Amino acid sequence: MSYNILLEDMIRDVGGCGRFQWIMSVIGQSSKSIAAWSMLAMTFNGQQPDFMCRSSSKQEENFDNVCSPENITECDGYVFSDDMNTVVNEWNLVCDTKWIAALITTIQMSGVLVGCFISGHLGDLLGRKPTFFLSLLILIVFNVVAYFSVNWQMYSAIRFVLGMGIGFFLTVHYNVMTEFALSRWRPRIVAVPAWALEAGLFALAAWALKDWKKLHLVTAAIGVPFLLTYCFVQESARWLVTKGRYDDAEKVIYTIAKLNGKPKPDTSRIMEEAAKSDSDRMTTHYTALHLFKTRELVKITTGLLFIWMSISYSYYGLTFGVNSLAGNLYLNMFLMNIIEAPASFSIMYIVNRFGRKHCCIFFFMFTGLCGVVVGIIQYVDTPHRGVVTNAFALASKMGIACGWGCLIVYTTELYPTVVRTIAYGLHNTSARIGGMVAPQIVFLNDDIPGLMYFLSAVLMIASSLICCLFPDTKDKILEDTFKTDQKKASFTVEMTVDAHSANKHLEKNNTKL
Repeated sequence: MSYNILLEDMIRDVGGCGRFQWIMSVIGQSSKSIAAWSMLAMTFNGQQPDFMCRSSSKQEENFDNVCSPENITECDGYVFSDDMNTVVNEWNLVCDTKWIAALITTIQMSGVLVGCFISGHLGDLLGRKPTFFLSLLILIVFNVVAYFSVNWQMYSAIRFVLGMGIGFFLTVHYNVMTEFALSRWRPRIVAVPAWALEAGLFALAAWALKDWKKLHLVTAAIGVPFLLTYCFVQESARWLVTKGRYDDAEKVIYTIAKLNGKPKPDTSRIMEEAAKSDSDRMTTHYTALHLFKTRELVKITTGLLFIWMSISYSYYGLTFGVNSLAGNLYLNMFLMNIIEAPASFSIMYIVNRFGRKHCCIFFFMFTGLCGVVVGIIQYVDTPHRGVVTNAFALASKMGIACGWGCLIVYTTELYPTVVRTIAYGLHNTSARIGGMVAPQIVFLNDDIPGLMYFLSAVLMIASSLICCLFPDTKDKILEDTFKTDQKKASFTVEMTVDAHSANKHLEKNNTKL
């Protein structure tokens, strides 16, 4: 019996879903708040307040959002409405410099890309725990630094670093929770709509504060308490075993048993099987190249790279493009985020009931079809166009939320522990390419109505079809090493026995002759 099966049984014996797992889940889910608020900051910070051209010949106050009014020969500058304070009115990012707000968002998402790529290897090299807390520290410090930005260039650089911190967090925080959980609980952990609820709170904070600088300080403040959990959070026992750190893995298992009120288990058999199953594990340095080790892995990895890029573009296109919806900005921000909560709760049941693969196929297709409807309605002259657009855009966001939740579970289960963080980091990196493109397409959507939704529809329908090529992982026990590695020793023995039998058979035939 492989040690990963024994380890799964061990987790069940020490509580399965006990007090320790609950506390770890609370820490992991609630700490999403600082990452979510940092990620979504530009949905408010990049908004354009109403403005008007400032000129000595223009006396009345009329915020018409016109760069060069016909009755004014020259603009001396711009006057902004005081209903919100964003980086747009802070540095006059309108008219000829309107593109800068979208550029800042793209720079942030490029930081997320870099962070995801680096943290995948850091999580494998240093462990899940150090990488997790490093991400929190980066987000806290640089949200404070952002408050003191003096120009948009400085602010862009800060948003790049914040993006890296977000990338670090997104790559490891699910592993921090799921690698302590049993197979049937992993989808439920991922499905908890913490991100949606905390993003909804961000919309309320933006409505209450209406100031981009204050939002940065509040974001930093909510992250500080999570640094105090460093002594409680444990390193992944699975990761420690794969690194040959058996004594440390035993301490973690004993800690879990103690917190869950269970007796100290006997870990000797697990450690013996771990040592046998992969004799070269401690000397093998795993990289992203191992994700393309076989033809099957090439198919899975390349397909997932496309899917993660597509779903990220669709998600952030809708999120950053919230100003394209009809009605109140803050209400739309709240609804666009909170709609994910009921959708995420449904994942807890349907992913285990129907399997990860089939859920991904359904939700990707649903999102794509909603995108087609929203794109078409932009060219239909109807008095209810705003309502229909909002309804189908929210339905599309709900489909993306469900699909991404299923995809996270699916991706983490398709790879073994030795490369799971690397794989998750690589696919998160691919997702950030979609996130980098999204603000630019949102910017172009003002001139080409429906572009953002049509592109989302094409990508999500293609993703649905690609998922048909993958195996399902329903009720699958997490693998800790590649199957070919696990079978290496037994394969060698079998080959030796077969060769010995063949020689004996040959000798017997020669005797008969």
